[in-house]
Amino acid sequence: GKSWEGRYSFPKFPTGRLTSRTDYLVSGSNTCTVFLSAEEKGVEVDEYSDRAFCARTNDGGKSLHFLGWMKGKPIAVRSVMPATVRVSDTHLVALLRRRIDRGLGGDRPPVTENWIDGYESKDNGMTWNLLSKVGDTDLGKRNGNPPAMVRLRDGRLVGAYGYRGNPYGIRARISQDNG
Repeated sequence: GKSWEGRYSFPKFPTGRLTSRTDYLVSGSNTCTVFLSAEEKGVEVDEYSDRAFCARTNDGGKSLHFLGWMKGKPIAVRSVMPATVRVSDTHLVALLRRRIDRGLGGDRPPVTENWIDGYESKDNGMTWNLLSKVGDTDLGKRNGNPPAMVRLRDGRLVGAYGYRGNPYGIRARISQDNG
């Protein structure tokens, strides 16, 4: 970090402003897969319109190419802050922070739901499928909490996240079957 080069511009992905947190997997001296989020039309959640996606560089960061949306159904549900591990050369598992606001503008009182979902890609980040809901992070306006995930030496996956409602705390789930 003693010297820096650049300013380098990010490419214009098929979306709006980036809203990312750092998540990446280095696969070689020139290859890195990054997991980002950006504002996206179709995500209709209160003030948040973020959607997670996957991109990759194969030339040491000189260029970055969009691979695919880390989509959840429905798309209108916010998905951000991926935490990703590599299970094999082509199999990735990621946890995503999710949020939806229900009942806004209607005659029902608004309800905010925040949770963590698990997703997998078996084609190295091009397409993603829902594995399971990992857990709730809050049932209120506190906006949930981002996940963290590691793969243990024995192959189990551990996902951890904070719960911002009462009773407050840090929670974890362990998977023996890749999510």
